[in-house]
Amino acid sequence: MYSRPTWWTYPRQLLFGFLSLLAPMRSRPIQGRVVMSAFHGDGYRGNTAVLFEALMRHDTLRPVWLSRNKDLVLALNRRFGHGSACLTHSVDGIKVLAAAHFILFTHGTSDFPFMRLPTHATIIQTYHGLPTKRGEYFRRDGDAPPSVLERLVYWHRYRRIDCFLSSSPLVTEIFSKRFGLPQAAFVETGYPCTDRLLHPSDRSALLARCMPPDLAARNPRIWLYAPTFRTESRTRWFPFADLDAGELNRFLEERNLVILIRRHPNDGATADTWIEASPRIRDAGHETVEDVNELLVMCDGILTDYSGIALDGLLRDIPTVYLPYDVERYERGFPIPFEQFSPGPKPRTAREFMDALDGIPFPDWRNERERVKRLYFSEPDGRATERVIRFLEKRMVQRPLAQRYNPRFIRRFRVPETNNIPATPEEATSRNRDSSIPAQAKTHSLPGRKGMRLSTMAMAMKTSQTSHGVCGITKDHCTTMSA
Repeated sequence: MYSRPTWWTYPRQLLFGFLSLLAPMRSRPIQGRVVMSAFHGDGYRGNTAVLFEALMRHDTLRPVWLSRNKDLVLALNRRFGHGSACLTHSVDGIKVLAAAHFILFTHGTSDFPFMRLPTHATIIQTYHGLPTKRGEYFRRDGDAPPSVLERLVYWHRYRRIDCFLSSSPLVTEIFSKRFGLPQAAFVETGYPCTDRLLHPSDRSALLARCMPPDLAARNPRIWLYAPTFRTESRTRWFPFADLDAGELNRFLEERNLVILIRRHPNDGATADTWIEASPRIRDAGHETVEDVNELLVMCDGILTDYSGIALDGLLRDIPTVYLPYDVERYERGFPIPFEQFSPGPKPRTAREFMDALDGIPFPDWRNERERVKRLYFSEPDGRATERVIRFLEKRMVQRPLAQRYNPRFIRRFRVPETNNIPATPEEATSRNRDSSIPAQAKTHSLPGRKGMRLSTMAMAMKTSQTSHGVCGITKDHCTTMSA
């Protein structure tokens, strides 16, 4: 469901991005309008897709999906009715975005490429995975801090985020350090895309999408192989020097196993050699099954290196075999020690690997899986979607657009809001009057860009990067993990 770019694609995006700068001058926001997108404006997946479908039945919150993928827009309008979706880079897209009360995305402002996001809207980052790696401001120990240019890029990407969804205090702390956001901006609702993992599903229909009917009819045990991506190297599939493709194929046939290969969309390494070597090693990339959670519902085990998908699998108590062949030199490092969030066997030879494939469900690791699940999921009850919707409803009541929208003055840089929302205008006035933040601390100049002003949130970026604990996480979390 992806449209191929043409010579006109990027000039069109730049043109409508420029036009979006003018849209707030002529557009009035609509109370309760929720504008969503995902995967850089190309996909329909993750938390926003789940919320979009749930809000279709809501009385006051009105969702609209924006995408630069024409085929996706047509498909959503056929499924949910005309006006449910529109092209991001179009006149309708500009109008919809300019009138948004809430804007939700999964990856960042890049989900609306080149478009100006209106200042009156509440910007909510739903994100697309649990944190198993460092990045951005949260660098590996010994790595150089971000350069001025990198800090400018991060500031541009994250300064507009008002709220960031989280699933536990540990997840909040890691993401706060990584993206330089104050912890007050995080809302621990859980992630809507994980709700379906806790509900029954039709496994047979999913099997038919990933393998031929004769193989699906044998009801094989499914291993989902989903490694993370690397920028400084390529992923090594089945990283065992003594593993023979023919031997692996015979083993899979004898044990009635199937391995589904899920390549990370940012990784250029393909597993074509292995897929061609065995009919029981199947491709399950995002072109075949866009939402990875559909694969989690059908699989019996997970193969990965450091991907957060193994943490999602804990909600279904799916056992994981880890293949950390480059754990000592992995380019991004880990927010907490790898052993603390990898409850499963880690084979070092082909024989150990095949024994692990045949050994699920690994009862000896069950207690460890439960411990890690509690670290990353505060409320694993399958009701995260309900909590996010209640948060939007509360936010809409407490901060109606009438209090935020001023058609005569559009601020360039805005102090982001937190979850501690004033209930009344009088309370807000009182808080401002009693604020202990010195006036000179509320803005400061960005190095290298004379005269440019940063919001209080940018100040919080620097403060939030102070390390505590051995691994950069609070001692309470480390104590819990080592217990």
